[in-house]
Amino acid sequence: MRRSSRFVGAVVLLASAALAAACTSSGKAPQAEDAPWALDGLAATSAGLPIQGSVDAPPAKGVAKILGVAEVAGTNVVLAVRNGNCQVSLLPDRLTEPTTTAPASVGSQRPAVGSVFSDSHQEFPGNVLAGKYTQASAQISPFKFTAVGCSEKAMVARVEGVGESVEIRNKAGDSLRSWREGQDAVLTVGAPEAVSRPSPSGTGS
Repeated sequence: MRRSSRFVGAVVLLASAALAAACTSSGKAPQAEDAPWALDGLAATSAGLPIQGSVDAPPAKGVAKILGVAEVAGTNVVLAVRNGNCQVSLLPDRLTEPTTTAPASVGSQRPAVGSVFSDSHQEFPGNVLAGKYTQASAQISPFKFTAVGCSEKAMVARVEGVGESVEIRNKAGDSLRSWREGQDAVLTVGAPEAVSRPSPSGTGS
C-alpha cells in the first residue's frame, strides 16, 4: 500500500509542477488568449458508468470529458480532459460498478502562450505531437511508466513496459488511435494532423 501511495503522490506533484510552470505571476494561465480549446470541444465518448463514475470519483473535481478508452493487458487506459488539463487514468478492465475513489492518473495542463513545459521523459511526446505541448509522467501500477502529452489539438499517452506480445484493443473514442513501440503502447486522441507519427499499418487503428 505504501508503494501505491507514493505513486499517487508523484502524480499530484507532477501535475502541480506543470500548473506552476504554465501560470503567470497573477496566477492565471495565459492559454491562447482564452480561445476555445480544440480538445475540450471534442465530443465525449460513451465510456459507460463504471469508467465515467470511477474517473469522476473523489478526490477528483468536476466531470471529465472522456475522449478515448483502450484496453491494454487487462487495464483500461482512459484519455480525458478536465479543467484545462489532459488526463490519463488507469482502471481495471471489466469494471461492473464505479470505484469509490478516483484511479491513479497523470495529468498535464493545456499549453500556455509562448511556453512549453516538459519533464523530458525520453523526449516524449515531442516525437509524436506537433507544435507546443506540455508533458507529465509518473510510475503507476501495473505498468512501468505512464506519460501524457497535451497540445491544443491532440493528446498522446505512452504506457511503458506492457510487453511485446500484448494486444491493444481500442474500446471507445472516434479519434482514438494506437500503436506499439517495442515494449510500449502509444495512444492518441484528437486531430490527426496534430500527431506527427502515424500508426504503423496493422498495429493499431
